[in-house]
Amino acid sequence: MARLAPWLMGAALSLLPVAAIAQDAPRDVRIGYLSLDYDARYDEKLVYLGLVLDPLTPPVPGARMGVEDLKILADAAGFSATLDEQKAADVAGLVARVQEMAAAGERFIIVDLPADVLDQVAAATRDLKVTLLNTTAHEDFLRERCYPNLLHTAASDRQLADALVQLLRVRNWTNVLVLFGQNPRDKVLADVFTVAAQRLRLNIVDTRQVTQSTDSESMEQNNTLLVTGGVDYDVIYIADTQGDYARYLPYATQLPRPVIGSTGLEAAEWNWTWERDGASQVISRFDRLTGDLHMDGPDWAAWVAAKSVMTAYGKSRKTDPDEIDAWMRGARFGVDGSKGVLMSFRPWDGQMRMPITLSTADAVIEAAPLDGFEHQVTTLDTLGTDQPEFVCK
Repeated sequence: MARLAPWLMGAALSLLPVAAIAQDAPRDVRIGYLSLDYDARYDEKLVYLGLVLDPLTPPVPGARMGVEDLKILADAAGFSATLDEQKAADVAGLVARVQEMAAAGERFIIVDLPADVLDQVAAATRDLKVTLLNTTAHEDFLRERCYPNLLHTAASDRQLADALVQLLRVRNWTNVLVLFGQNPRDKVLADVFTVAAQRLRLNIVDTRQVTQSTDSESMEQNNTLLVTGGVDYDVIYIADTQGDYARYLPYATQLPRPVIGSTGLEAAEWNWTWERDGASQVISRFDRLTGDLHMDGPDWAAWVAAKSVMTAYGKSRKTDPDEIDAWMRGARFGVDGSKGVLMSFRPWDGQMRMPITLSTADAVIEAAPLDGFEHQVTTLDTLGTDQPEFVCK
């Protein structure tokens, strides 16, 4: 008799439990995917001379790939899965789509929405039998809302900040100059980073606002030598969501110091140069699916959201949607995101525990949590707001 390769034998054995209940599993699973007709986040960001800075693309290909990647699991468990992609023009339309999906039996809906829009949609649908999976909104306030119908595969602002701070602590770069731009979101990010830095007892030597304005009165805020002068520091953190100031900062500072945050070394859910834990196969599949687009953080978050739902249907041994939802939120759930650990959702804020990549434009330098950071439950909970400090607002 021909022998199975070891990896194939392991895969077959791992599917035996779900295959045994295939006759009881749902035959047709529809997973929702919801986004806006027009989302300004995906506009090309034109700057001086018409240059385009890092245009984002909608992450729906990641969700499609997540469904396809677990087709073997679905086949073994006796169900087929499809992605129901819907759009609407405004909050009212989005809420109506969620209501229609829930009425059609779609328990899980992957959402690609700005934070303010998602906040309203989650609030308006919180009493429906539906679970929204946020893939693109990082804002901490969404986690603090404690919506019972909202989970997050997008990393939180605090997770991203904690990852950067861990690296600074390990490198002993303890004196930080914090810069932030003119967008209100920039100040929020700077404040989150400051809280994370203070938790690990880093020293914020100063916090300064920057601007691209070229008038003479703004020179102390637009000139990189002046902005970074008059104080000593080991590293500069900059929060600049537009990116037009941050791109001019490296190699243009008063002191020869590294830059992190919105340029230089950046924290994200994923980087296309990740090479460990099966990531290269994930990246190659995404490249083929999209025509050589690089897989970024939102793409990964949509992919792992779809994988989470497929895993819950395939491995929970449940058929009732309420029980499947509870299992996905429970201690037995774990999903492989090609980061070397199984990931789960925190019960207090619905946030997925995950490693965070710390990357330059073309290389992953580290992945947090870094060695030396311990936690009584899981080292992944050293990233983000931990349960003892979490408060619903």
